[in-house]
Amino acid sequence: MSEKIFNPLKHPVCLEFPLWLEETAWAGHIPFAMFITSAFRPRIFVELGTFRGASYCAFCQAVKSVKTETKCFAVDTWQGDAHAGQIEREVLVKLKDYHDPLYGDFSRLVESTFDEALDDFADGSIDLLHIDGFHTYEAVHHDFETWQPKMSTRGIVLFHDTTVRERDFGVWKFWDEVKQNRPFFEFLHSHGLGVLFVGEDLPEELQLLFAADKNQTAVIRKFFNSLGERIELAMNYQTQSKRVEELQKYEAIVKDSRLIQKYHALKKDGLGSLLKKPTE
Repeated sequence: MSEKIFNPLKHPVCLEFPLWLEETAWAGHIPFAMFITSAFRPRIFVELGTFRGASYCAFCQAVKSVKTETKCFAVDTWQGDAHAGQIEREVLVKLKDYHDPLYGDFSRLVESTFDEALDDFADGSIDLLHIDGFHTYEAVHHDFETWQPKMSTRGIVLFHDTTVRERDFGVWKFWDEVKQNRPFFEFLHSHGLGVLFVGEDLPEELQLLFAADKNQTAVIRKFFNSLGERIELAMNYQTQSKRVEELQKYEAIVKDSRLIQKYHALKKDGLGSLLKKPTE
């Protein structure tokens, strides 16, 4: 009998391109988000820290594509922090305008602190939790400890930024601790993504992922990194195009300003140009 091999292509939704792609450090993990949604079929998915919604909407897109009947919740204050910076109110308004018509029947954007949202979920109810809030060691430790009782016997927790060691990011340190004696998998691209099983009933569909040996791990990482790179390239192109468009608008405004008109007239005709009536 041939050995079973982890095959993400059994879940082709991982090849889908995201419909919602805002600037984010999470773009490279979108294919895995779509894969795990299809393979795991969580009953309840919660994301702590959503910001512009690129990661969250990828999960929602997979739920809708595969019809997993997952209930989804994005928890965020949409006010920002020392790492994300101050968030303008328009970010949430824009996200709602996209999210609500497409996913509002199974998904909710919860404007709240993480601690305040705890009472909205029963103990043992969450199958999949994505922790991507404030990235200090103390913050991620607190988020994990306070939300762990909410995890089901099938529970899987995702941690973003497991490879970032600059500024006061401490996810890497907590990840090194929390993965001890638990089934886990870690992606190293796009600032790192830790996948941790915290339950008791490991889903058969994901057993091969958590049991991957060194060679299989390398292949799995390369596969999802390659898919993620095309999304990152598209996001970078989209971001740069928007910036070029903004610069072109600013350039047009500057060229049309009367101050610039007077400058060019003065340069061309001297002080006598100031006696002329301005161009209407």
